[in-house]
Amino acid sequence: HLDAEKSHVPEGATRILKNKMSQMVTQNGMGGSIMQRFIITANVNVLTQDITPTAPPMHAYTVEITFYIGDGVDGTLFSSASVTAKGVGETEDKAFIAALKAVKVKDAAFAEMIETGKQRILEYYNSQCDMILSKARSMAETQRYEDALFELMSVPEVCKECYEMAMAETVVVYQSQIDTECARLLGEARSEWNSGLDAAAGERAAKPLSEINPKAACYAEAVALSEEIGRRVKEIDQREWDYVLQEQANKHEAEMATIDACREVAVEAAKNQPKTVVYHYSWW
Repeated sequence: HLDAEKSHVPEGATRILKNKMSQMVTQNGMGGSIMQRFIITANVNVLTQDITPTAPPMHAYTVEITFYIGDGVDGTLFSSASVTAKGVGETEDKAFIAALKAVKVKDAAFAEMIETGKQRILEYYNSQCDMILSKARSMAETQRYEDALFELMSVPEVCKECYEMAMAETVVVYQSQIDTECARLLGEARSEWNSGLDAAAGERAAKPLSEINPKAACYAEAVALSEEIGRRVKEIDQREWDYVLQEQANKHEAEMATIDACREVAVEAAKNQPKTVVYHYSWW
């Protein structure tokens, strides 16, 4: 998270600063999470701004960058670290960018900051794990499967015990999701097929059938319906009907494992989360 205006960061330098924060997190074992509650953010203060006595004259910046990790929802600061960097460039923005590029993400101060933040986040999940699992189950019971998976996949891997329980629950939620979806798609396929019992009806039924996950509980029924359609089409049209379910099965054999599939669903759900997450902090 970065409030560029509040941090006095030129628009062109924002991406660099975000990349620096991402590298710090990843290199210190906190990457790969989709959680929104805990944030790393930064504030940049310009200490000096000069014009060099060179030809052509150049802009020279000295900046202090302070990074913060905390609970962005309730505003609790966990840890912070500051560095000073210098940059020179033909324009003010280029000088600013040069200063940010000079920040070394492997600095020991950053490792200590992230380790402290990591411990505080771990404490949160260890104390709130039962509530997180319960919330996800309640969501799944009302068929809010994507939200449930988002909640479960938000648990970072460093919180080993809670993470393992959350991953076990994702398998249950994901199975419920594909089973519910299978029942819906099978119902659509049967309705389309029964509307005509001919090749045209079979083609209409093919679309929902082809979308059924082979791991779903009703997949065997989908296969039976597909075979019924195939026999009837051959009987009345003397031609083979495309066996779309077999193609779907082959596709899923090469697909991701269940946990990875859950992550994909959770990532898609994250895109649909409220865009205006309210972060409360006054760390600078």
